[in-house]
Amino acid sequence: MIRYRKTWCGFFLLFRVAGTAWPYGVPPGLLAAGISIALSLWEKADAEIRDRSEFIGHPYAFQLFAYLLGFLMVFRTNFSYQRYWEAMGMVQAMAAKWLDGACMAIVFDAGGDNSTPLLHGMTDELSMQPHPKNAGKGGPTHSAFGADIVHLCSLLHALALQHFRGDGDLSNLISIPDGVGGASLEGSMYVNDSAEDDFPTQTGSNIKAKMGLGSYDDTSLQKKYQDMKLSVLGGLSAKERVTLELDSRGNVLGTEARVAMVEGWFMRRLIARQKFEQGESATTSPPILSRLYQVISDGCLWFSHASKIAITPFPFPYHNLISIFLWTYTFMVPVLVNGTIMEDVARAIISFNAVFAYHSLAAVSDNLEDPFVPYDSNELPLQELQDTINQRLLAFGVVPKMHLQPGVQAIYEPKARSDPKVKFEAEAATELGKSNGEQSGTQLRTI
Repeated sequence: MIRYRKTWCGFFLLFRVAGTAWPYGVPPGLLAAGISIALSLWEKADAEIRDRSEFIGHPYAFQLFAYLLGFLMVFRTNFSYQRYWEAMGMVQAMAAKWLDGACMAIVFDAGGDNSTPLLHGMTDELSMQPHPKNAGKGGPTHSAFGADIVHLCSLLHALALQHFRGDGDLSNLISIPDGVGGASLEGSMYVNDSAEDDFPTQTGSNIKAKMGLGSYDDTSLQKKYQDMKLSVLGGLSAKERVTLELDSRGNVLGTEARVAMVEGWFMRRLIARQKFEQGESATTSPPILSRLYQVISDGCLWFSHASKIAITPFPFPYHNLISIFLWTYTFMVPVLVNGTIMEDVARAIISFNAVFAYHSLAAVSDNLEDPFVPYDSNELPLQELQDTINQRLLAFGVVPKMHLQPGVQAIYEPKARSDPKVKFEAEAATELGKSNGEQSGTQLRTI
C-alpha cells in the first residue's frame, strides 16, 4: 500500500512511477500513434481517409462504441475498488475477533486478588508459579498458557494472510521468539526443533521490478513472497510444520485447510485448559466463557468472507469482453482520428492520448481487483497487518505497575500547589501508600 503526499496540487505525484498505472498505457498508445503516422505517410490511404464523402461522413457510430467501452470500464473500476475496500474491512474484522478471543483467554485465566485490580500480567512472578488454589490439577502456569495463546493466534492470522495472497510456502513464516522486554514466548507447546531456511531471500532482477512496476507471473510473485515473510510469535516448530503440510490421509493441505487446522488447535488448547489444567479459566462463569469461543468462530466467518475475494477472480466474460473492445478501440482510433483531423502531428498526439487513457484506466482495475496479490506496491499491507497483530497480542499480558507509596507525592507536588483537585489526589495516594507500606505498596502486576 502506498501512502503519499497530497500537497502542492498533486505535484509530487507526477514523478512517482512505482505503483502507478500509466506506464501500462504507453505501449498501446504508441502503437496507436504509430498506426496514425503510417496512415498519414501512405499517400493513397491518407487521401481516401481525408475524403469524408467517401470514407467517414460523421463519427457518430464510433462514438457510441467508445461510450459503451467507457461505461464498461468505469463500472469495472468501481467494482474493483469495492473488492479492494471490502477486503481490507473483512481482514480487519477477522483480526479483531481473533484478538478478542486471545484477550479473553488470557484474562479469564489470569490470577489475582483484591490487591490486584488488573490481575497478574503474563510474566509477573506469580504468573510463573503454580496456581495457589488448584495447582494440583497440573498443567502449565498462566505465563506459559498465555504464551501458547499468543503463539496460536499469531500463527492463525499469518496462515490466513498466506491463504489470501496465494502463498503456500511455510518457509515464508519467520519466528519472533521473544515478547515485551525480551520475555520468552516459549509456552507449554514450544519445542526447540525449528530450523532456519536453507535458501536465501531472493529479489526480482527484471527491469519492471527495478522500476517498481507490477509483474503478474507466478515466479515473480513467489520471489516477492520470500521478500515479504510474515512474522509469527513463538515461531513455527518442525512438528507444527510437518503437521500443517499433510492431512490425516497424507494429502497435501491447502492454505485454507491450514487455517482450519490451527483454528482447531486454538479451540483444543482452550478446552484443555478449562477441563484439565490449573488456572482461573474453569472458574469463569460459563455464559461469559462461551463468548470466548463465539468470537473465535466469528473471526473464522470473516475469514471466509475475505477468502471469497481472494479465491474468486473478477468474472472472466466481463474482463474478456472489455479486452476485446479495448483492443478494437486501439486499432480503430487512429483511423477515425485521421479521418477527422488533417494535421499529421495532431493526429498522432490525439491517437496516443485517447488509447493511453483507456488502457491506463484498465490497468488500475487489473491492480485493484486482486487486493491481496503483490503485483506492485498497491496491494494491502499484509506484513504490516501481521506485525500490528503481533504487537496487540503482546499487549494483552501487560498491566501497569504502580507503587502507591509516600514517594508518590513528589509526582503530584508541582501541580498540587495550584490545583486543589490534584492536591486531594496526592493526599489520598499518600495515605493509601502509608496503609500498605508494610507490604511495599499495592502492586498492579506487570509483564
